[in-house]
Amino acid sequence: MSRNFALGVDIGGSHLAMAMVDISKKSIVQQTKLLVDIDSKQKALPILTIIVDTIKASIQNFGHSICGIGISIPGPLDYENGISKIFNCNKYDKLLGVDIKSYLYQHLSDYIDSPSNIVFENDANCFLLGETWRRALTNNNVVGITLGTGIGSGFMAEGTLVTKTDNVPPNGEVYCLPFKGKRAEDWLGTNWFLDTYKKEFLKEAESVKRIATHAEISEKSKDIFNTFGIHLGTFLSPLLTNFKADHLIIGGNIARSYKLFKPSFEACFSNGMPEVSISSDTEESAILGAVQQLITKSTEARKKRRHSSQFLMPIKTEEDDIKAGYDVFPSFEIDKGTIQQGFKSLAKELVNHKSVAIDGYLGVYWDDFMYQLTQELKQLGVESISFSTQGAFKNSEEIDDMIAPFLGGDDPVFGKLFTEGLMDFFDKEKFDSLDKETEVLSILYGPGAALFKDYDKLVYLDVPKNEIQYRSRSGSLSNLGAAKVSPPKEQYKRMFFIDWVVLNKHKSQILNSIDYMIDAQHFGDISWTTGDTLRCGLDDMSKSAFRARPWFEAGVWGGHWMEEHIDGLSEGSVNYAWSFELIAPENGIVFSHNGLRLEVSFDTLMYHNNKAVLGDAAETFGNEFPIRFDYLDTFEGDNLSLQCHPTPDFMRKNFGERFTQDETYYILDAKPEAEVYLGFKEGVNKQEFHNDLEASIALEEPLDVDKYIQRHPAKKHDLFLIPNGTIHCSGKDNLVLEISSTPYIYTFKMYDWLRLDLDGNPRPLNIERGMENVNLECQGDRVKEEYISKEAIVESGNNSKTLRLSTHPKHFYEVFRYEFLDTITVNNNNQCHILNLVEGSKIKVITKDRIMVISYAETFIIPANAETYALVNLGDAEAKVIQSNVKPEFCNTRF
Repeated sequence: MSRNFALGVDIGGSHLAMAMVDISKKSIVQQTKLLVDIDSKQKALPILTIIVDTIKASIQNFGHSICGIGISIPGPLDYENGISKIFNCNKYDKLLGVDIKSYLYQHLSDYIDSPSNIVFENDANCFLLGETWRRALTNNNVVGITLGTGIGSGFMAEGTLVTKTDNVPPNGEVYCLPFKGKRAEDWLGTNWFLDTYKKEFLKEAESVKRIATHAEISEKSKDIFNTFGIHLGTFLSPLLTNFKADHLIIGGNIARSYKLFKPSFEACFSNGMPEVSISSDTEESAILGAVQQLITKSTEARKKRRHSSQFLMPIKTEEDDIKAGYDVFPSFEIDKGTIQQGFKSLAKELVNHKSVAIDGYLGVYWDDFMYQLTQELKQLGVESISFSTQGAFKNSEEIDDMIAPFLGGDDPVFGKLFTEGLMDFFDKEKFDSLDKETEVLSILYGPGAALFKDYDKLVYLDVPKNEIQYRSRSGSLSNLGAAKVSPPKEQYKRMFFIDWVVLNKHKSQILNSIDYMIDAQHFGDISWTTGDTLRCGLDDMSKSAFRARPWFEAGVWGGHWMEEHIDGLSEGSVNYAWSFELIAPENGIVFSHNGLRLEVSFDTLMYHNNKAVLGDAAETFGNEFPIRFDYLDTFEGDNLSLQCHPTPDFMRKNFGERFTQDETYYILDAKPEAEVYLGFKEGVNKQEFHNDLEASIALEEPLDVDKYIQRHPAKKHDLFLIPNGTIHCSGKDNLVLEISSTPYIYTFKMYDWLRLDLDGNPRPLNIERGMENVNLECQGDRVKEEYISKEAIVESGNNSKTLRLSTHPKHFYEVFRYEFLDTITVNNNNQCHILNLVEGSKIKVITKDRIMVISYAETFIIPANAETYALVNLGDAEAKVIQSNVKPEFCNTRF
């Protein structure tokens, strides 16, 4: 592809203008310039067809290869992805939601290398870029205004487009700003002239140009321009003053009549006005500006789309992937149906349908997915047009206002669970206006696509929560309905309290209607299965032993036990602080067939049949999986923060959760000197402790922790009880198996040893909330009596025994340990059991007609519908398995 030439395209309200641009000379190749009429009120397909046909003709007539296409187009638009948000603008309204970029690439891939070589920019911005380039105004504050079908706008400071400052409207767009009880565009475009002329003369004018001609002989027509000038000046004057504009450039068809409204316009600037220039050729400036943006964006490095040293789960299982010990990618082999790989096979499934809805979760890279799918459809001879649900979202300001009460203000960590649904993110009028084409395969895609109902098949794209966070950390992901990319920690808070809540609820409502489930975590590839196969797999899983897919994270206190004992972890991590063994809101479950894997979120199983999984506890917990297992690794690491967790009332009132974060620490391994900090010393004064915590932060001096907190020796198989309100933390040189209720971010850090996080930033503390919830009764001798578990044998047999490990009355779950040389059989009594092999090399788990092999330190689940299961020791020494389930007295109740 030649790097010397590019095609510039200006899409106007009534015509297309395009020309080749000689990049080295920064000039238009005049003999290539085309001007083609276009009816912007047509349906999407005819509009797109004329754009494609004209671009093809331009490239073919030019006879040379080009490096890309820069497109100047009116907004509102998602310019990065080429998705139209045009609505009620009297032009291109039928393009609402259309993925223009995907459509163009589908039809122009013979001429350009990649979708990234098609670049969109606001027409007014392109006009401004081209004009400032010509006029060498790169050191000024310049505003560009285009007056035609509507009013376009662009703001530039020292050669850079400005779209996100206090003195510029959002995205630099003024058309939608309020003016005289309407939008600015209603007063400052072609339709205002035509409507005003008709009222004055009781007949229609063909164009503004005809009205301008008539103004030479008619005072009434001249007055129309005078009034327009007053409107334009009154509207622009405060905007230009606020921006401190040095130069105003006016273009568009109406600008040709500037002399008719110049006096009344300039009279509005009582405090002086910027220098005004009238463009001699708006289309040429826009064409040049569009190519300039193409060059700029083509030279920018493609965004990194994943930021993590952790391995992406392979789609295919290779022999080298099979580990003798702990398996980081456990899967559940399906008995019915198949798992398939690739876009080609998916496209073949969709070719016989006229309309398809492709719904999906946050974190999907929709642009990549749609490019690849539509290219495969094209190879099959199927023409398609894609509409994005993004076009029907409320504007970002409305969404921000709606979710603000749930984001906790300036709190860096906590908000409150959102109580509304996905439909509340959509503008009802836009929602009802999303169109589809009947002549080609019509694809509606994006979160909420299933809400539109009118489709032949429903496809769903899922992405694991850990991958969503890795994508967030790369800066390439936005929150649901957000206009900008937020910093990762801010983004995570909004995901946790808003996005995931909304999208989980939506997924649960449509699960039974899904025709195809896609694992969209991979780049350039997918695995997929039918909805029926998925649901059969979920049925089998809900009565068999299975593992969730764990994932691993570094932390400031993290250690090195896991990297030494678990094969298959990335060596690029500074340490490993956590393993999310089973934290249901963020884990996935993996199905496999003939060596292919497909992952869906763990909660998919709960939405399918929570009663099969939880049994008697389903009445209490509904779709919320109640118990979590995770690892805290401080081997050769550091102490955790000194912390406590909220009381149930505080949890419900402040965060919207139904139950709180009651924990235990099971010591799976420990060095000889390992300790756990738990409970207060006798006689601790609450106010004195509070004062010392605050003084430590204010003075940046260490807290005398031993003055207040008890330290207890920690050894293998100890269980420390940490109900809500208990002051605690693990010391270094422990591998803690945390057995807890599922809520998992509600930690009030009260002292953190004056540490910074792994990025060198202060870790947020919650001293005030901690003091409000901390239990001062947990002190003195009471700690050892009530908060350190006692073991009791409840059943024994041939070479086996079952021990109960006492828990606190506040815990709604109980803990047992099975110890056996050969085999032990367990009846789960219509309860879900969560287990971990805490000692021994390997065991076999038998549920009904399925066998699963478990290695040391692996966590696994036995659903209620399994009824009974057998654990068979495959090692030479005694095996020990820890097990937890909901206490019977907490079943069939409601929190």
